[in-house]
Amino acid sequence: MIPKWSSKFELKPGKWVFVPTLDSIDAGSKIKKAIEAFWTPPPYYFHLRSGGHVEAIKSHLGHTSFLHIDIQDFFGSINRSRVTRCLRPKFGYDIAREMANASTVRHPVEKNRYVVPYGFVQSQIVAALCLDKSTLGTYLDKLSKMKDVSLSLYVDDIVISCNDPQHNALILERIGAAAERARFTLNAGKQQGPAGAITAFNILVNRDSMKIETSRLQQFTEDLALATSEHQRAGILSYVKSVNVEQGAALAG
Repeated sequence: MIPKWSSKFELKPGKWVFVPTLDSIDAGSKIKKAIEAFWTPPPYYFHLRSGGHVEAIKSHLGHTSFLHIDIQDFFGSINRSRVTRCLRPKFGYDIAREMANASTVRHPVEKNRYVVPYGFVQSQIVAALCLDKSTLGTYLDKLSKMKDVSLSLYVDDIVISCNDPQHNALILERIGAAAERARFTLNAGKQQGPAGAITAFNILVNRDSMKIETSRLQQFTEDLALATSEHQRAGILSYVKSVNVEQGAALAG
């Protein structure tokens, strides 16, 4: 069997990154293009569109009740069989299975499982497709169409906002049920809200504003002092300003 990855490392406890081989990069690029040709991610999948997580957070400004949900071990929840099922309607079983084999690796700890890895070219879009086709994805799509509700997804982070805390509480209950049916686990330790303000991606957001939390801003201050080029400085300042103009101005001095 031709190896799919050349090395792996544990980015943080339980989160492994696999470095694909050149052959795997080529295969992954072809799989990514094949999926993009038949599936368009929903507009609230912000990790697959321009603007990224900053635009995701901005989409919630103006609301008063916020909810932040994290899918635990998201990629590790998507096994080879799930990938095959999601690709089969378009490509047929044989090609779908071949694509699923190329898009999964043996779990670093649970050796009897094959899961989508962090680090492969096609991993983001394969995982997103599988989520979209799941019971949880179906509920998120329904939620995205609700009047006066804003929804954003960034890989495994879900943020929901509205102007009714009771409605957000009901949404949380229904997301939990949909996730369970879809065999995704929500990380209770990272859940925030329903509340008048939440933090996501080190950004504190409430009804009227978003700003980088203090510890992260301090890190940016230190990074700016250690920057070795104007390009690096400009990148830091541009990001901070994109979140909060006043913080960006203060950091620039």
